[in-house]
Amino acid sequence: MCSLVLLTFLLLLKTGAAYAQSTEGYKDFVLTGKNVLLLTKTGQLKLIDVASGEPGISIDTDAPIVALSADRQGNIVIGETNHLVKSYDEKQKTWHLVSRYSGKLTGLVFNSQNQCFLITDKGIVDVAGNAIYFPDAAFSKNTEIRYKGSWFLPPVCFMDRQDNLWLGFNQGEWGGDVFVFDTRKRVFSPLKMDSLEMTMNPVSGFCEDPQNVYMSGGIAHLFRRHGSIARFTNGVATSVLQAEDRETEIETISKDPKTGKKQKGMLIGWRGGHQIGPSAYNPVNKCLYFYSQNGFFKGKSGTDLSSIKQWNNILKPALTWTGGSPYAAGPAMNVLKMQFTADGTLLFLTEHEGLGIYEGKKLRFVR
Repeated sequence: MCSLVLLTFLLLLKTGAAYAQSTEGYKDFVLTGKNVLLLTKTGQLKLIDVASGEPGISIDTDAPIVALSADRQGNIVIGETNHLVKSYDEKQKTWHLVSRYSGKLTGLVFNSQNQCFLITDKGIVDVAGNAIYFPDAAFSKNTEIRYKGSWFLPPVCFMDRQDNLWLGFNQGEWGGDVFVFDTRKRVFSPLKMDSLEMTMNPVSGFCEDPQNVYMSGGIAHLFRRHGSIARFTNGVATSVLQAEDRETEIETISKDPKTGKKQKGMLIGWRGGHQIGPSAYNPVNKCLYFYSQNGFFKGKSGTDLSSIKQWNNILKPALTWTGGSPYAAGPAMNVLKMQFTADGTLLFLTEHEGLGIYEGKKLRFVR
């Protein structure tokens, strides 16, 4: 058993050596009409035409950007390192002050009434009401980690069509957590999640179809991978997919120390699991998509998707992985965000290769 653990650990080290660490590339994107606005890891903006991949107009800012969004009127909104939130007037080519913020800003969202909410380390900031909201411990679904007055990890955030703001946390080997804030009533909403154990389910992303909100996430920790997709209907969670490694006999080939001849052997390993990352819903074909280390998968919304065999592997690009997650003994997720355009083109943000644009037959990258 000790030799098996040592062998697996050495294989992990060998694999990790081929992984990359980089401060270059992009950290977020938003769709603005026919264009996509990219935010670099150094806090700069880059406007790209989705159809051609060609750069658009240049937009300068006074300070590096830490958060990017677009309001319900299509205006670009940013949060800068100088603690200012600004909106861009495309006609005048000027920035207008929206608000100031304190603490660490990680997200900007707008509800259907075009009301702005900031996600900071101290909670959700209602810009119009100048109030900060932080959930009581009773709303937490993870017994391993409790947040008290501040979040030390930046959440992924999603505003659904009912103006509920979803916040999901990836706590690595300690699982994940999820909170829902009703931006109309300014209250946190309870969730019923008896079917989902959050100590085993980090959160990587959200999406929605006309009736439900979906939450996806996964982890690679030590020798095992695990991923899940959950469906929320009126605040009640049900499992869509659980894709975890299972014990499997693996054939090995080695050299006999005496004769030098190749010999076959068997060992017990873990296979079949998916480290699931973000997900997205395509309204054109009414399908749900997710990404894992095995590529992009598509499943028909509203059907039984509980087995990975019921999903279609549509694309497996050769993407670089980041060597080592800060919260688990395994690689960090290398696709950060997914979104479909109105015509069904898939956009996905990678850690190292830039923005992927997939139109069903052709894949290209904006680097």
